Amino acid sequence: MPDSASIGTSGTVTQVPDDARNPDNPGSLPLFPLPFPFIRLEPPMPRLPDPRTPVSRSAPHELADRIEAVLAASAAGDGGRAEGGLARLLRRAFERGEDPGLAVAPPGLGDAAARLLDRALDAAIHGADEGAGGLIARIFLIPVVFVTAGRAPAEVQGALPDVAAIAGLMRRAGALGAVENFGLGNALGSLEAARTVSPQQLFGLTRQWGEDGGASLLTPAPIAVTEAEERAHLRFLAGASLTAADAPTFLETAGTVGRWGIAVSGAMHDQLAVEGLSLLALPRAPMPWFRALSEGAFLREEVAFNLFVTGALRKIRAETGEPDVVVSSRDDGTVRVDMTSPFDPQIRHAHRWPLQPADDLSRVEGSILDLLRDCRVDRVEVQEQVLPAEDMPLPGAGGLLRH
Repeated sequence: MPDSASIGTSGTVTQVPDDARNPDNPGSLPLFPLPFPFIRLEPPMPRLPDPRTPVSRSAPHELADRIEAVLAASAAGDGGRAEGGLARLLRRAFERGEDPGLAVAPPGLGDAAARLLDRALDAAIHGADEGAGGLIARIFLIPVVFVTAGRAPAEVQGALPDVAAIAGLMRRAGALGAVENFGLGNALGSLEAARTVSPQQLFGLTRQWGEDGGASLLTPAPIAVTEAEERAHLRFLAGASLTAADAPTFLETAGTVGRWGIAVSGAMHDQLAVEGLSLLALPRAPMPWFRALSEGAFLREEVAFNLFVTGALRKIRAETGEPDVVVSSRDDGTVRVDMTSPFDPQIRHAHRWPLQPADDLSRVEGSILDLLRDCRVDRVEVQEQVLPAEDMPLPGAGGLLRH
């Protein structure tokens, strides 16, 4: 790079003539206007602090200590081997019918440790030792975010009448890659119900599957529609694929959602349609159980935030113009987005994004800021301190209550 250079408007490096600089300070900007424009590099936007309160351990906890050791190994560049060792440790405990310290959630885990535990549990449940033979049932979940609007009150049934048609669409599109021997349960289960399924139960099903192939793990959870405005609801479909123990998992061979997502979305709409209710199904890729729980919760919140932003922007821009937006962490473990009119303090819209234990805060922040940027919202302030939780604005007088 030249000794005398600056960043031009296109982001390229543009040489600045030496005689255009202050002779008393060669590194300064030019003393007189140059025939080409410059941009001022703005300081990076502040980052959100994590509002989730860490819990200190008062006594040793073997699993928590092991997880911390794996994270330390990852920081030192040996994460793959250490993580594989943790998965084998969990698998051995499952084989002996023992609880590896999961009966009570390991205390003091941060979000990175929670994600590591999810990965290790999925690997322990679905993995097999090198050289192992025979067949194994790999249990998976398909997160589906449903968006409802229009008629209220209403109820969307909690089971698919013809789940075989859904499985057929996925099979023909290669949703699980080369794996064609799989089945789906028809129940649309809730996040709360899916969380009650234990790792030991899932491990047992992979080795000794029954006739239902794990389909009975979830029970139907109808969607209660209580508001006419657009709302996001999360449900899961459970399924199982039967493969050789040493064969690649469906995660390694699965096709992209784009190959089957639209067809499956349309089929779900047709099977679950309620007169007068707008219903959109947004299925995601099949995932191992514990990853699906975290990813599904994130996806629901991301869709809910999209619905909030589009609705609030439409209202504010129609009434007073461009909004002011404040993004802040709150001490109730949420990220809050407040959207107000600079001309009318009564016009105030707010949204809460509750953080799950395994949520990557930088990913949540990126999703929020990227959408605001895509919607051309210029005045965005990010608070650098955790603020006290506040009540949401009341409906009416421009207030838009979001969940």
